[in-house]
Parts: sequence; C-alpha cells; structure tokens
Amino acid sequence: MKRFAIVLGIVAVAGCKAALPPQVLQSYQNRTLYTCCNIHHETEDINDANSWVGTMIPLGSPAQVQSAARNTVTLVAGGTTLRLQHRYGAGEESFQQYLDKLLVPDDPKLKLARFPRSVQDAIKDGRVEKGMTREQVVLSLGYPPTHRTPTLSAPTWTYWYNTWVTYQVVFDDAGVVSNVIGQPAPTRNEPIKPDAPPPAAAAPKKKHHK
Repeated sequence: MKRFAIVLGIVAVAGCKAALPPQVLQSYQNRTLYTCCNIHHETEDINDANSWVGTMIPLGSPAQVQSAARNTVTLVAGGTTLRLQHRYGAGEESFQQYLDKLLVPDDPKLKLARFPRSVQDAIKDGRVEKGMTREQVVLSLGYPPTHRTPTLSAPTWTYWYNTWVTYQVVFDDAGVVSNVIGQPAPTRNEPIKPDAPPPAAAAPKKKHHK
C-alpha cells in the first residue's frame, strides 16, 4: 500500500510538471503566433511523434491557442482545429518548451524566402533532400521527436513516416543532409541546387561623337 502511494505521488508530481499554468496559457492567447514548420495531421489529434503522413498545414500559418489541459492544447492553425499532445518527449523537455518550438512569434516564411528556389520547393512540398541544412529540415519536416533525437546537434535525426515506420536523416560534418535512410520517406533523393546567378549586365554601348 505504501509503495502504491509513492507511485501515485510520483505520477502527481509528473503531472504538475507537465501542466500549463493559466498565466502561461494567457500569454499564448494574447500573442500573434505562427507554426514554426510544416505540420501534418490525419485527424484533429496529433502529438510530438510528428508523423509525416496526412494533410499538411504549411509553415507560417497563423495559430491561435484556445485552451489547455495537463499536457494538451487545443489550437487553430491555418483554419484547422487541432488537439496537440506532448506525449513522448516529456523526459527531455517541458510542455512549454515544446510549445515554444512549435508556435513562434516571427513568421518563418521570411526565412523561407532567403533560400535557393530548389530548397523552397522542397520545403513547400514537405520533403527532405541532400544538401539541406538542419534549419531547412526543421522547417520542412518539423522537429524530430526528442525521445529518439534528444539534441539537434546529433548527426542522425529519427522521424516517423507513419505510426509504424521510421526513417533517418543523416547530416555530414558540415551540417547538411548527406543521406536519408529508410523507406518510405519524404524524399526524391535529388540533391538541392543553388540558384543560378543572375545574368551579367550588358556593358553600356559607347556613344560615337561625330
């Protein structure tokens, strides 16, 4: 009986740590927020496993937090109502840390516009291709689940394609994608190409004076 009480106490403490205080919830509701990256969903319920399959809500979609429970928020992103649960990564990050990654105050489309066209196209399609940076992969695929990839400095990130299938994104020493391992995976295995340089301006014609 004593052991059971101790277990209950541990669960209660864990629940308190995962809770979102009312004042924190209000701070989300009073700000203009955007989705950090592309988000996929098959139903209204999604979680931090971050599966790729489903309908994609583009990065930079306006997001409004409506309510919160112990480890779940209800939000409207891109006109879609979602119930987002912090289910797997509680041992590596707090619920608030996870929300701060997913919902950002600055529109990430401003970053997107600075990338080469081939990178922009891959991100808009929700793909990962060789040559992409870590930042670009996050914008396209979202954050890798922290229970399998606890740090973004890891050379390999593990993602879920669906409920059962995982794939790995491998980075080289320069911090760009060198390989995508596993199938299916959201890739065409086409290395990104830099934008072509603008054509050189024609030299002005010299005027001949008579």
